[in-house]
Amino acid sequence: MRCENSLMDQILDAYKPMWSLNHAISLMGWDFETYMPRKGTEERGVADSQLHMMYKDLLLNQDFAGLVESAKKLENLNDLEKGIIRVLSREITKQIKIPKELTETESLERIRGNMVWRGAREKSDFMMYEPHLKKMIEIKKQIAEKIGYEKHPYDALLDNFEEELTVNDLDKVFGALTSRIQKILKKLVDSGSPFCRESKLAKSKYDIQKVDRLNHDILNLLQYDMERFRMDVSTHPFTETMGLNDVRITTRYEGTDFKKSISSTIHEAGHALYNLQCDQSLSFTPLEGGSSLALHESQSRFWENIVGRSLPFVHLIAHLIRRQVSFANQATDDELYLYFNNIKADFIRVDADEVTYNLHIAIRYEIEKKIFGDELSVSEIPQFWNDRMEQLLGVRPTKDSQGVLQDTHWSSGLFGYFPTYTLGNLVSAIMASKMRKDLEEYDEDIKGGNFKPIREWLKLKIHQHGSVYAPKILLNNTFNEGYNPDYFVAYIETKYLGS
Repeated sequence: MRCENSLMDQILDAYKPMWSLNHAISLMGWDFETYMPRKGTEERGVADSQLHMMYKDLLLNQDFAGLVESAKKLENLNDLEKGIIRVLSREITKQIKIPKELTETESLERIRGNMVWRGAREKSDFMMYEPHLKKMIEIKKQIAEKIGYEKHPYDALLDNFEEELTVNDLDKVFGALTSRIQKILKKLVDSGSPFCRESKLAKSKYDIQKVDRLNHDILNLLQYDMERFRMDVSTHPFTETMGLNDVRITTRYEGTDFKKSISSTIHEAGHALYNLQCDQSLSFTPLEGGSSLALHESQSRFWENIVGRSLPFVHLIAHLIRRQVSFANQATDDELYLYFNNIKADFIRVDADEVTYNLHIAIRYEIEKKIFGDELSVSEIPQFWNDRMEQLLGVRPTKDSQGVLQDTHWSSGLFGYFPTYTLGNLVSAIMASKMRKDLEEYDEDIKGGNFKPIREWLKLKIHQHGSVYAPKILLNNTFNEGYNPDYFVAYIETKYLGS
């Protein structure tokens, strides 16, 4: 990409080595989760931390920071150029406040802690992981203090994942959402809704190779370009973007309840599509990729739930399912639909249905807010987690792997990430409401396997812009909305209660 202003071109030329380091870091991150031998942890930790240090040195180089500072004074910049300066300025402002030693310590602990977390989860032993969690929280508290905040230390970390997101924003969201979701859940359970009846399909063992073929069939149906995209397997599904033409996802296979694997695949593919549909002119710039994690999660949750669990989509893929999963031949299309949309208050977030999912996030949000507000110690987290899960969902974990150890995020230092899942759910419902008004054949297109109109709509409204606009600005400009829970509640009520 070339800019209208020569100073901007200098900035982008100087940014390319940073982009290249991010490319390598992403590739190593993907390898760490997929193919790296366990005993490579320490070496990978050193390599990862050193690459992060090299990136930081380049970012904070006086010449580069000076170019960005000079560009802030320019007039008549277009939106794209303003976006470049906004993204780089934010990063420079934060990184200059964080000592190199702290960056290095965090990088090393991220690799070490993640590997210990994996073993602790397998053994369901929080005590085994507790020292690493404590260390990572101490690191993150130091980072929050260095970056600074106006009201709550947690705000400094939230802003890393969602620009200008605050505790005040999230208190409003969860305050307006959690009790309404609990009421919907109670209505469904009390009425004996067919959505609450467990399917035999969830208990039957499947052939992993065949479900892998099924997942690839679904990706082909959704029109993914396998020359720019690939899928592998990991313990915890994720998406890693090396560049706009090299996006990789993973899925998981547990041997039973095949919908989990399908849903994981479609979810991660939704993330991938955001990057794959960014305007190619943003390649090698700070603007490639999504505007924020909430916007990213809105894409994955839209495809996984609003499309992937819809009646026309389940009917569309029913024949593909029956071809690879023999016992699914016992179920009608409508029984498959109920299976994909089974509502059950349970322990594991990644397996949660549309109704209960945000209650899982509410628990994590409350814990993180209390941790960084010094209201909760590390040793108290499991007890608080179990108590709050019982209050919100009516189930109580009997082992750590069902509760505090189930997610990888904290081991990787991703404090402030979880709330973006709920924001993504809210935005996905806003998108779906607006999309239905614009695309008259929306349901018919899904039923017929024609996803081009939906993909084009998403590209036009969101994907092509990459990170040009801050998330709150993009939502307001595109939909005239913020993180409004009303659309999501209306979607859930209409789908599950018929109201």
